[in-house]
Amino acid sequence: MPPEMTETFEPPAAGEGSLSAEGEPPPIEADIMIGDSRWEAVAGLTSLIPNLVAAALLEAGRPAEAGSVSIALLSGAEVRSLNKAFRGRDSVTNVLSFPAVAAPLGRTDSNGQAAFLGDVALSYETVMEEASAQQKSVLHHAAHLVVHGVLHLAGLDHGHDAEAERMEDAERLILGRFGIPDPYADDTLPPSAAL
Repeated sequence: MPPEMTETFEPPAAGEGSLSAEGEPPPIEADIMIGDSRWEAVAGLTSLIPNLVAAALLEAGRPAEAGSVSIALLSGAEVRSLNKAFRGRDSVTNVLSFPAVAAPLGRTDSNGQAAFLGDVALSYETVMEEASAQQKSVLHHAAHLVVHGVLHLAGLDHGHDAEAERMEDAERLILGRFGIPDPYADDTLPPSAAL
């Protein structure tokens, strides 16, 4: 996916609010492609994405290496097309992750450039509908899905209960660093209590 704009997150040095106690991690590049202009109305999202990407990779145990991630903010139709083409599912979904195959996570390429770790795509309509149904801000829900997608790129999954618990714990921790409430807080409530 060709990037429309690129933002680079350079975390502060250790002792200055750094995300890692091991010293300053290298910059993490987040290429942000806005395929659906309606995403531009989600104030603060594009400036938050590089920080979310960096925090997710660090939490997944990738602080020693730089990486590049592409985040595509798309329409539901575009995400549905990707879902059909690459997963054989003719349906829309909220987020898709496509780990890069060519370069292992956390390595540099032959030119010493940060390795491309993969793509994450979000569906505008689905994110909007879910945020409304769950009574969450669109920014917070989109941030959660960016983190979720990047954790998939880093190798985390939720196919089994233990994996799902580890991934959800990581998401809570990362989002909490940005003042974003626990995205699973209402999951334990009966449906009537969430309304």
